[in-house]
Amino acid sequence: MGIPRSPRVPAMIAADAPVRQVSRSRRLMQQGSYLLEALIAILIVAIGVLGVVGLYVRSIQNVDDAKFRGEAALLVNTLVGQMWTSDTSFASLQAKFDSGIGGAGYTEFAAMVAQRMPNSVPPNVVVAAGSTLTSTDVLITVQWIHPGDNDPLLPAPLKYRQYQVNATIGSN
Repeated sequence: MGIPRSPRVPAMIAADAPVRQVSRSRRLMQQGSYLLEALIAILIVAIGVLGVVGLYVRSIQNVDDAKFRGEAALLVNTLVGQMWTSDTSFASLQAKFDSGIGGAGYTEFAAMVAQRMPNSVPPNVVVAAGSTLTSTDVLITVQWIHPGDNDPLLPAPLKYRQYQVNATIGSN
């Protein structure tokens, strides 16, 4: 027939039953904790990836901005070189390069700026008498709107990026 049971065995089973029910209910309460931890980990990684993507986009914008500033510097330095190689007298420089007069040198420079700089305005070239009789001071300003700065809420003066050079042509 089997092994006879002692009267204490049912009492042990009865005493052990609430412990099993408590541990089972704790397991049921903790069952979603791994899923919650995994979702939190995915959220943290997603925020990190978004941060890296944001840094990448900003770095591309900075590269583009540096490209346009470099282009403006090249154009302005080319104009200053043309001024140095032409007749360096005040009257001659003003007639050829001043934006108020619009001589041949200025017209060529403005066409180069319009061709190579996106969304640029006509450059401003001011030719003024220098500190000596044989020198001429020149102020050259190139302005453009960066392709990413087309925010319609910004007023026009805040949209423009600017490169400006002040040079002295002739001998001091």
